[in-house]
Amino acid sequence: MKKILYLFVLSCFISLITVSCEIDNYDGPNATITGKFLDSATGEVVGTDITNGNSIGVYELGWPTEAKQTWNIDNSGEYTNKLVFAANYRIEFKDCNFYPFIVNDFVVKKGANKYDFTVTPYLRVINPVITYDATTKIVKATFSLQAGGNDVNLKEIRLFAFTDKWVGNYVQFAITANTCFKKAPGDVSTTITPATQYVLTMDVAANPTFFKSTRDYYFRIGALATVPNVGTVRHNYSPLVTLNIVK
Repeated sequence: MKKILYLFVLSCFISLITVSCEIDNYDGPNATITGKFLDSATGEVVGTDITNGNSIGVYELGWPTEAKQTWNIDNSGEYTNKLVFAANYRIEFKDCNFYPFIVNDFVVKKGANKYDFTVTPYLRVINPVITYDATTKIVKATFSLQAGGNDVNLKEIRLFAFTDKWVGNYVQFAITANTCFKKAPGDVSTTITPATQYVLTMDVAANPTFFKSTRDYYFRIGALATVPNVGTVRHNYSPLVTLNIVK
């Protein structure tokens, strides 16, 4: 009797394994996609933050219930996803550093896909120059700003520094001196005109906690706008600059 009971339990267990394998026997992702976010006016890549920055909201069409996928964007303004299913999607952009929009029928084919999105950033950092004077131990950034629309005002500007390329609003040295961080309307005007040149400086010698040795450090100029009725506004950035800081 025990032997019969044992064989019955074993048979049930094997059946469960078989059923489980059949349920989970789906094809895996069969496509990849890569691309950039390009400024509609300049053609330049629109950078973002690696953390809490721009992202791509993706909804696969044809299902009774839509489930949002999030494709992350590199701080360089490029994206890559190597695990995608070939399908039709709706893509939504909101809470970014450019005006929101929707792509209603975005097709991803089997194999490799490449697609660049053209966007209108809230702010453009114009003619950015970031230099280091080894004598004075001062990092200096000069630049102008251009608004992407008539509803854009300036909230703040900052010179960001860090030990790697992920530098930005969420990855930075906590240097709060008013020479490298200016907030509107007190420190700068909320009105944006390309004729206005901004100057931000960072004193390396005054911040030995962060600038500890002679090595490469990474810098970006960030500008944050206020824009009505667009959700959360992210920082706009100048291109990344690497400087060898001599202590």
